[in-house]
Amino acid sequence: DQQRAKIQLPNGLYVLLISDPKADQSAAVMAVGAGSWNDPDEYPGTAHFCEHMLFGGSQKYPGDNDFDLLISNFKGASNAFTTSDRTVYFFSANHSGYLTLLDQFSRFFIDPLFNPSRIEREMHAVDQEFAKNFESEAWRRHMVLIETGNSDHPNARFSTGNSQTLSKIPQNTLKSWFQEHYV
Repeated sequence: DQQRAKIQLPNGLYVLLISDPKADQSAAVMAVGAGSWNDPDEYPGTAHFCEHMLFGGSQKYPGDNDFDLLISNFKGASNAFTTSDRTVYFFSANHSGYLTLLDQFSRFFIDPLFNPSRIEREMHAVDQEFAKNFESEAWRRHMVLIETGNSDHPNARFSTGNSQTLSKIPQNTLKSWFQEHYV
């Protein structure tokens, strides 16, 4: 018998809790109301890059790959995606590791490191996603809409970013963008 509850945390964040005794794993999802339409004009792809950088540790859990190792240890999975108006992060894992992972996951949104040692790797990952999109029919349709749509609309902007648009973004700009849109 599934149970649901909606609560509001002291910081104003709403949480939807679902308990399903038949589920073989526990999961969490965090949606942030900031996406590519919030990118600074001079750094297209900032929201997407921030999505990648958040998985690189926090002040409480500074290890660059600690979260990924825990996810693996508890037979889970994690991922994220950025759209025009939001960025969504999620993970699932065996019940026994859920609370530990939830604590570590929550720190991405409280005190992320934006570790400089991770910048090169994540920029490469964003670049590979950008290159992969050329083979996607859905991406091609999206590009046609951009080219034929209103050029003043935020949808006309370059949204995914690549090494060319992100290579000059200062770490403090990324941190201040995070503070402005996530906190």
